[in-house]
Amino acid sequence: MKDYNKIFFDKINSWQGKNRWLDAFGRAGAEWVVIVMVAWLMASVFVVYAPDWSAVWWLIFTLSIAWLVGWLADIGIGLFVREPRPQVNEPQIKQLFTPFSYWKSFPSDHAMTAFLIFFLMLALGLPGAWAMFILAFWVAFGRLYAGVHYPIDILGGLTVAAGVAVWTRLILFLL
Repeated sequence: MKDYNKIFFDKINSWQGKNRWLDAFGRAGAEWVVIVMVAWLMASVFVVYAPDWSAVWWLIFTLSIAWLVGWLADIGIGLFVREPRPQVNEPQIKQLFTPFSYWKSFPSDHAMTAFLIFFLMLALGLPGAWAMFILAFWVAFGRLYAGVHYPIDILGGLTVAAGVAVWTRLILFLL
């Protein structure tokens, strides 16, 4: 049976080093776009809820807890699955940078964070939510292109983000 996860990863990884603009685009998505997304999320919360400062701080606290739950879920799943980064399994691949750690590839923390921001902004009706989908996709592409995650890792991060977003929305609805 074909391993489409590896085939897709190898195809995207083969583009690396052939175009400096694409390399810069991939690296930006892999490392920096998620920071822009967090800033956009915080700015949106402040703009929409600014007259009610208690709502602003409560929402920021809730969103921070949502991210923490997602991150802890990623760590727990990573400890259970034990899938190392692509570089460990395939030392011949190209990487744009050296990741912080090699022990966990599945699920992608960056993809979880990016898609969680998208889902939460969508659920809260914050401005620019659909633009966040494009940026989250850029993060996902960047992580693949940089050679630090397999496609299944990105899907795992997206799945955790969806679950945490539903959980967060239910909590906010009940409060």
